[in-house]
Parts: sequence; C-alpha cells; structure tokens
Amino acid sequence: MGTGDHKGRPYMDGSLPASGVVQEVSGGARGGRGLCGSAATAHNAGMSGEPVNIVVATSLSDDLIERIARVDARVRVVDAAAKLLEELPTALRPMQQPAPDRSGGRSLDAMLAAADVVLAARRLPADIGTRCPNLRWVQMPMAGTEFARELDVWHDPNVVITSAVGVNAAPVAEWVFTQMLTVTKQVGRMVRGQRSRQWDRFELPQLRAATMGIVGFGAIGRETARLAAAFGMRVLAVKRNPENATGDVEVLPLSELDRVLRESDFLVLAVPSTPETREMIGAREVGLMKETAYFINPARGDVVDESALLAALAERRIAGAALDVLQSEPPPPDSPWWEVDNALVTAHVAGLFPGYDAAVVDLFVDNLARYLADQPLRNVVDRARAY
Repeated sequence: MGTGDHKGRPYMDGSLPASGVVQEVSGGARGGRGLCGSAATAHNAGMSGEPVNIVVATSLSDDLIERIARVDARVRVVDAAAKLLEELPTALRPMQQPAPDRSGGRSLDAMLAAADVVLAARRLPADIGTRCPNLRWVQMPMAGTEFARELDVWHDPNVVITSAVGVNAAPVAEWVFTQMLTVTKQVGRMVRGQRSRQWDRFELPQLRAATMGIVGFGAIGRETARLAAAFGMRVLAVKRNPENATGDVEVLPLSELDRVLRESDFLVLAVPSTPETREMIGAREVGLMKETAYFINPARGDVVDESALLAALAERRIAGAALDVLQSEPPPPDSPWWEVDNALVTAHVAGLFPGYDAAVVDLFVDNLARYLADQPLRNVVDRARAY
C-alpha cells in the first residue's frame, strides 16, 4: 500500500492518513502528566480539542486500528506492536498473531514518548510510565491484573488502568457447562462404547434442580448463573458486596462460603487472582464439599491449594474436577495432573475465542469515547483490591 492511499488504511511507514479521521501521532511531549481526577475518570485534553495520542501496543489488524482512529478526529494512533515484540516477545497473548511492523522506522521509545493512552498488549515494559511521561490511561487486554501489577504505573494514582473484564465471560461460562455436561451425561463412557462397538445404554443424570455454587460473582459468575438458570438449576453465589447483586440468584457474603461449599453439586470458581484470594480453597474448604460434588476452576490456578485438591480427588472425597488453570502452566512432565483419572485439565483455553481482539477493541473504543467526553470509564481497576 503506497503512501498516497488515503482510504483510512495505515501507510507503510506506520503512520496513518491525516484525513480528519485517522491521523499520525505527532512526536514530542505536551507538558507533564496531569492528574487523572477520580478513580473512574481520566481527565484529558480532549475536551479542549487537543489531539489525543494513542499507542497501540497489542497486535491488531488494519481494520481494528482504523476503528480506533475513527472514534474522533482528535484521535492520533501509532502502532507500536511490532517494536514491542522485539523488546518483549512474551507480549503476545495465546493464539494471537504478530502484527506487521508499522513503525515507519521509529523506535519504541520514540512512539511511547508522546503517548497519552496505551492500548496494552498482554505484557508491557515494567517501566512504561517512565517511558510515557504524558500517560493518563492504560487499557489492558485481559480481565486479570497480574501483568498490570508488574508495571510502574500500578503505583501511580495519576494513571487510570482499565481491564477487559467481561470480554470473555460468555466463552468461559460455556466452558463451565461443557465440563458439567461432559461428566453428568458421561460423554467419556459414550465415546468408549462407540470405539469398542458396544451398545451401552445407561441412565443420564440431569442438571435440572442440581445446586451450583459460584465463588465470585463478577462478569463470568453472572454469565454462568444465567446459563444455570436456563438449565433449571438452583444457584448460590458468594460475593464481596452481595448488596450490589441483582437477579434471582441467592447471593451471599463471603462469610457464607462454608454453606455454599456444603450445598453445591457443582462448585465454580470465578474469582480474580489477588493476594486475598490466593489458595482461598484449601483442605478445609474441599473437605466441606459433598462426595458427589464436582470442583470447576476456570479462574486462576493460585486460588486453590492444589495438593489439597489432588488428595481429595485421589481419595474420592469429591467426585471429580475440571480445571482450565493450574499454578504452573504448562505443568511439568512429572506433574500428577497428567494422570488424575477423575479430573479433566484443559490448557487455559476457556477464555480464548475467535474475535477476541475485536471484542477488546469494542470495549476500548467505547471507553475512548468516554475518555474524550471526560466521562467515567468502564472496568477501572481498583488497585487496593487488585481487580
């Protein structure tokens, strides 16, 4: 694509056509970093008509970059994804394809120096705040904040950090039900019967009227509960602030976790990884579960004491487990998780789906419009709670 093409596509040198919709980021600082105001807003120069410089650090297609640039004529976008990968190869999320180099020969530092806003990759340089003296807002591309906590701006109250909470709520909830239906309908037995040419008939338990316990009632927990209601299940949920919950689910405070553990036929973890939630499910908690109950974890591996869970599975003190996350990923070759016969372990795939990048951009462009209008942003991370 030549530099004379003004149809809204990036130029080969990495800049974008100055058509009033898509413009190149201008270099140089525009004064020091300003205050961001409240925890939910990022005060900016957009209201006064000044340009807002956005650095895209995650690998996106041309059309998604153009979507960002078309939000407002004040928006100026540069694509630093390829340069970031040269410095930080772990920046790609699983299954993400690297973007072509659209830097136009500019260094990563040169592009970061003018940034007001960064649409982050999975990982960013730890000193991103130092390298972006004008930075006001970082949009992370994932729900979890583990990688955001590595950044210097995590401790800077003048930079707002937003997460991608909710982007993968539907696929994660679908993964949960995939596991539940697999065990209740004994899909493995069906496959074995077919492979062995046996016409094996047996009764199939129902999900209807079973009790699902959900620990954590954010976007994933709510979507899982919605599907459970469609199956006719009874749902109990534990939430930090149950007074904020809505709907027909019985939402309880964390002090009622023991009750949820005792009554659940399926226990689903949907909590973030934080210092507070680390190994919140241990030997005592697993010991409260029914022998017929299933433990399902699409959240984070470190919220569970794995040795306690392995012992309960080996001794058949619970019926089984389905895990999409482990404390060590991938597990080493000698890990017991490769051999457990009453646990299904998947490779942290529950939240991966075609169109993930587009969903993140959907969230970002909505937040960008809010940012330009000086309105509260969605999914602002509470650093004190780490989510």
